[in-house]
Amino acid sequence: MDHTPRLFTAAAVAVFAIVSTHAQVNNNPPGGSGPGRGRGPGVEASVVTAARSPDVNAADGTITFRLQAPNAKTVRVFTDFPKLGAVPVNGSAGFDMAKDTNGVWAYTSPKLAPGYYQYWFVMDGFTLPDPQNTFVRPASGVYKSIVALPGKEAEWMMFRDVPHGNLIEHHYLNPENKTARRVVIYTPPDYGTSGKSYPVLYLLHGANDYERGWTQTGMANNIMDNLIADGQAVPAIIVMPFGHDTTGSSGKLPEVRALQASLGYTPPPGASGAPGGARSPAPAGPSYMEKDLLGIVIHYVESEFRVIKDKDHRAIMGYSMGGGHSTAIGFRHPELFAYVGGFSGYGSGALLTADPAKTNQNYKMIFFGSGTEDNAVNGGRTLHATLTEKGVNHIWSEDPGYGHDYQIWRIYLHRLLQKTFRD
Repeated sequence: MDHTPRLFTAAAVAVFAIVSTHAQVNNNPPGGSGPGRGRGPGVEASVVTAARSPDVNAADGTITFRLQAPNAKTVRVFTDFPKLGAVPVNGSAGFDMAKDTNGVWAYTSPKLAPGYYQYWFVMDGFTLPDPQNTFVRPASGVYKSIVALPGKEAEWMMFRDVPHGNLIEHHYLNPENKTARRVVIYTPPDYGTSGKSYPVLYLLHGANDYERGWTQTGMANNIMDNLIADGQAVPAIIVMPFGHDTTGSSGKLPEVRALQASLGYTPPPGASGAPGGARSPAPAGPSYMEKDLLGIVIHYVESEFRVIKDKDHRAIMGYSMGGGHSTAIGFRHPELFAYVGGFSGYGSGALLTADPAKTNQNYKMIFFGSGTEDNAVNGGRTLHATLTEKGVNHIWSEDPGYGHDYQIWRIYLHRLLQKTFRD
C-alpha cells in the first residue's frame, strides 16, 4: 500500500532498545512518580524537555518530532502528510532532522490540517517507530507511529462523547491452506438492545496492512460512531477480514508453518517462507481473499449476527490491494453486493461494460477514487473514461494533493457511509 524504507534488522533492534532506554530515562521530571523515576546523575533537565516526542502544537497546527540519538550520523522522519506546496508527497524524500547539543534530533512540520498522521524515523539507514510514542501501528511487517492533531475539522474521525459500538475479534481456520486467521467485526452502539437486523459493509485492507488496519489507523469505528450519533449514516455492521494468503510478518511465520505441519499441510514451493526460492506468481482465478470471504467469512457473519441477508444490504469496499479485491469480488458477484467501492485500487471494468443496462440495474453505487499524487490515479482515470463512454453509472473522485495513504481513504469511507444503504 505504501513505500517504506528498510525495516528492522537485528542491529536496528539493538539500536531501538538503546534509544528506548534513553527515552524512558530522560522523559521523567526530577522527583516524578512515573516509570523511570530517579534518572541518575548526569542527565540534564533540558534533555528531558528536548526529548519529548511527538509534541503537538495545537495553537499553530504543527507537530514536532524528536529522537535522542547522540551517536547517529543522520536521522530523517517520514510521514503521510498530504502535499503541502514544496513539502514532499507522503514524506517520500523524508524530512531531515537537526541535532542539538544534547544529541536530540528534531523536525517541526509545516501547519497541518487536524487529523491523524503516521510517521517513522530512519536513523543511519535503520527504520524504527518513535520509541516515546506507544500509539504504534503494527501491520504486516511495518511499524509506524501515529499522532493525533485535534481540531474541529477532524471531529468526524476523532473519539467523541457519543454512544460507541463494539469491536469483536473472531479467530478461525482457513481449511485450504491451514492458516489461523482473524476477522474484526464492528457492531453499532444499539446492536445489543435493538433486536434489529443490520446491513453489512465488508471493508478490506491493503497489501502492507492487516485486519486491524481499518480500526487502528483508518478509524473506521470512530467514523461510524460519529455518523450514527449525528444521524448521517444508516447503522451497519462493518466486517474487516484478513486479506493475505498468510501473514506478511516474519516473526509470525514459524507459528504459521508449525500449525500447517500439525495439520499435515505442506505449503507449495515458492509460497511465503517456504523452501523453493522466490514466491510463485499468484494463481489465476479468485484470490485467497475472495475464497475466504465468500466461503467462510460471510457465512460466519450471517450465522452469528443479526444481518439482512440480501444484496441490497451488502456493500464491499477497500483500499489499494483491498480496492482491487473489493471491485474484483463486487463486479464478479452482482448477486451478492449492490454497493462496491475501490479506494486507490480497482479491478477491470470489463464485466460492467459487457451489458451496461444490466450493470446499472445490478448496482446501487459503484465508487472509485484516488488522490492526484498517487500512481493509482491513472488507472482510475482510465476506468472512469471507459465506464463513462459505455454509460455505466458510477462515481469517480480525483482528489488533489493526496497520496496513497489513509489521509484520503478515511475521507472516502466517511463520505460513502453517508450514501450507502440509503435506498
